[in-house]
Amino acid sequence: MTILLYLAIGLSIGLVSGAVGIGGGVLLLPALIRLCGKSPREAAGTSLAILIPPIGLPAAWKYYSEGHIDLEMVLWIAGAFAVGGYFGAIITLRHYLPDSWLRLLFGLLMIYIAMRFIVGSASESANAVAGLVAALFAWLGYWGLRTVGRRHLPRPDLGSHIRTKHEQGHGDIDYHI
Repeated sequence: MTILLYLAIGLSIGLVSGAVGIGGGVLLLPALIRLCGKSPREAAGTSLAILIPPIGLPAAWKYYSEGHIDLEMVLWIAGAFAVGGYFGAIITLRHYLPDSWLRLLFGLLMIYIAMRFIVGSASESANAVAGLVAALFAWLGYWGLRTVGRRHLPRPDLGSHIRTKHEQGHGDIDYHI
């Protein structure tokens, strides 16, 4: 069953990656975290290892054979990408950023990219959708922060307070609120 899950993830994300050129990580990271139970660090490392053979070879070769690759650009960006990827891995693996921050940064980056694509459209309907999506995110953000805030508020322990007062010799406590 696990192998079927892996095959389904690979086939579906590979199809989308080959069609729109997103590189796979946009979909692969959340899939590895949510469907396979990987930590953000495991998902990042696994995603990088997964993307080397299938994306780096057959899909790129197809685009190259159709004349849609600028080799000079590829060499410069790939070299810088390798250096950046190496130092990014150091930052992540040495736990300079906790898992919660990695998830938050990834999510915010995806929201930013999505909004740039939507707002960058010349269509009025797309701009209207962008406004509605922004309003929805604002509403969800408000309720999410409210929920998180409530979880971290200390609950009053009145029983402990009353016991402490009794132990201090204040037996005449008014229990009415």
